Amino acid sequence: MIEIILLSIVQGITEFLPVSSTLHLLIFSQLINGYQINLLLISGMHIGSLIAILIFFAVDSKLEIKQISYRQIVQIILAGTLPIIIVGFVLYDFINQNMHINSLVIASTFIFGVLLFIADKYSKSRKKLSGLKFFDLIVIGIFQCFALIPGASRSATTIISSRFLQIDREASIIISVLLSFPAMIGAFTLVLLKTNVGDFDSSIILQGIAPSIIFSFLSSYLALKLFYRYSSSNGFGVFAAYRVILAIFLLFN
Repeated sequence: MIEIILLSIVQGITEFLPVSSTLHLLIFSQLINGYQINLLLISGMHIGSLIAILIFFAVDSKLEIKQISYRQIVQIILAGTLPIIIVGFVLYDFINQNMHINSLVIASTFIFGVLLFIADKYSKSRKKLSGLKFFDLIVIGIFQCFALIPGASRSATTIISSRFLQIDREASIIISVLLSFPAMIGAFTLVLLKTNVGDFDSSIILQGIAPSIIFSFLSSYLALKLFYRYSSSNGFGVFAAYRVILAIFLLFN
């Protein structure tokens, strides 16, 4: 039980930060006696993060999200999500087989850290949430597909593409969080479809999924709230540096 609580907190803290929650789950699962993490447990954690998203939009980013209509919100979600749904379904087995730290994970951690730094430092902030074009959303959706590589980070890929498109930092974060909603629901649904009914029992739900939802929610909301306040003004440089340092550390350990 304690392993699940710790991993849920780690997932919640890193879910919306551009540092890859999957990679950190893999790292911490090795630190706590090699606890075996799987897609079903991760999907349960995502439910807690989904609840955190709803509260975030209702409380913390209420003024910003009100600048666009429900129709625009739907457009952002659909255009930004369709590519990763298609690619994710095709590459499900590949993703499941790479749920461990390898050279691909380390490389993606480093590369997307560098891209995050370049995109944030050298891109201008000319577009706000209300000024997004359909082309912007498609590009972000396609780039988000790289998040299927463990270590890349869904948050990082959406923020990188948003900044390269000259979307301001606050809007980039909101786009990333908006797109995380269907991505998490899709991942959870896909895992359920791919999991045999015989694999479910009451102990899995009570001892695994339920605690993961609760602790993931608490840590997700707090981390998202602080991340939004800090990075809207200060940018993403600290997270880019962290990714590069982490990749180097993993390479030599």
